[in-house]
Amino acid sequence: MRRSATLYGILGLVLLAFGILEYFFTGAGFRLFVYVNLIGGLFFIVLWATSSRSALASIAGSRSARYGVNALLYSIIFIAILVAVNYISSIHHIRFDLTSEKIYSLSTQSQKVVEHLQKPLKFYGFFSGGVSAKARQLYSEYAYYSPKVSYEIVDPDKHPELAEKYKVSLSGTTHIQYGGEKGQGTNVTELSEAALTNGILRVTKAGTKVACFLEGHGEANPDDNAKADGYGKFKTALEGENFKVQKLLLATQPAVPKDCSLLIIAGPERPLLPHEVEAIDAYLKNGGRALVTFRVPRPNSNIDETALVSLVGRWGVNVGNNVVVDQVLRLFAGPALGLTPLVNDYGVHPITENFTHRTVFPMTRSVEPAKGLKTGLSVTPLAMTSNTSWAETDLVGIFEHEEAKLDAADQRGPIDVADAVAANLKKLGWGDGEARLVVLGSTEFADNQYLNEFFNRDFVLNSADWLVGESNQISIRPREMRASRFRLTVNQFSIVFVLSVLLLPELLLILGIVVWWERRQ
Repeated sequence: MRRSATLYGILGLVLLAFGILEYFFTGAGFRLFVYVNLIGGLFFIVLWATSSRSALASIAGSRSARYGVNALLYSIIFIAILVAVNYISSIHHIRFDLTSEKIYSLSTQSQKVVEHLQKPLKFYGFFSGGVSAKARQLYSEYAYYSPKVSYEIVDPDKHPELAEKYKVSLSGTTHIQYGGEKGQGTNVTELSEAALTNGILRVTKAGTKVACFLEGHGEANPDDNAKADGYGKFKTALEGENFKVQKLLLATQPAVPKDCSLLIIAGPERPLLPHEVEAIDAYLKNGGRALVTFRVPRPNSNIDETALVSLVGRWGVNVGNNVVVDQVLRLFAGPALGLTPLVNDYGVHPITENFTHRTVFPMTRSVEPAKGLKTGLSVTPLAMTSNTSWAETDLVGIFEHEEAKLDAADQRGPIDVADAVAANLKKLGWGDGEARLVVLGSTEFADNQYLNEFFNRDFVLNSADWLVGESNQISIRPREMRASRFRLTVNQFSIVFVLSVLLLPELLLILGIVVWWERRQ
């Protein structure tokens, strides 16, 4: 009888333990499991107590009982410490994202945007039934980084007055309100970090930045989203940075318009007119900002950028008459020549601050700081190719014979393929203020085919933001990749947890105890 009583006590403790675990770990989940375990556990404990009354009296005064009381006290203290730590962590909330792509965190750009908010900002998410787990999670990520951010999930059927007030006609729309009810607002129909951050930029930025694309010489077309060499995606990315994008036919105008915050010269194939060169030079001397990209020279001379090369030379950048070649490794084939060098090394500059990501510069020529710069000119290399690269000057061999060999006429790597120019106009004797210029040796770097390769998009947008003086926007922007999530309801999660984590181990433990007990008999 005494042995059976002990078995009752052990089984009762096991059932109670698993019942308590299920209650605390699954919340309002699979309660049947809790009730069965608690009732069964109490039943066996009562059996054990009624069968062991005489033994309990002797045990209470024994040394082992005192040790048991001490162990119980230590356990209570340990649990109290855990509760205190949990309470403190709930007050001072800290999140850690251990995924390699930080897919559960906002990008550094989004963090900077919300951290620099001057006024309250609120998300109104209009979703059917007033429920959207994805929206709530995304909004909460913004709210985590700034106390000025709040959010509300709205059911448009229950609150049509809000939908009408904010001109929301499509379910799934997020209205962003900045500065209270009398502030600025905008609607975003796409539920993504990139869309929300761009929406915040629209309502928080006063004034409009204008990016003027030079045209008329075979430049990359910002209205072309279809062809690989178009700049349509770059135009869209600039608009996401709160730029207004327009084309500029400078050949028909006396000067670069004053409202051009940024002049973009995207790889002209034909020579610029002397009037255009002087107009661009005058624009820069008046404190203008320009982004210039080059195409690699060809042996048949169907690309002529001589005038543009001369222009950037006045501002301290030497553009090489070459094409940068780098070795690429192919599985089972060994090293081969490549015209799309990867870049991992960057200069010290606001554009590349904390920028450690890889970019690719397809079909690029060298662009390097000139020697003996004028006082007031500062030229910083932004991106350099690897040690295995070189600047190939034999254009006939590489384009007509598809051969390249490093010889005395070539420049051994690393090769500068992007430069930033800051010009103190007063020191140069050209006026007041500062002119800025970014020169890229590759036009393909930002075209539709390569803009979203690696981190090209971040690099060129950082350049645009630095050029117009918005260094706080320089960062890594939202990635399109998000985590793949398998969503369960609370009850579904509770059932899965009970069946996989609690029930199976409990059954095995009970079976083991019974077998062990029978063998002892």
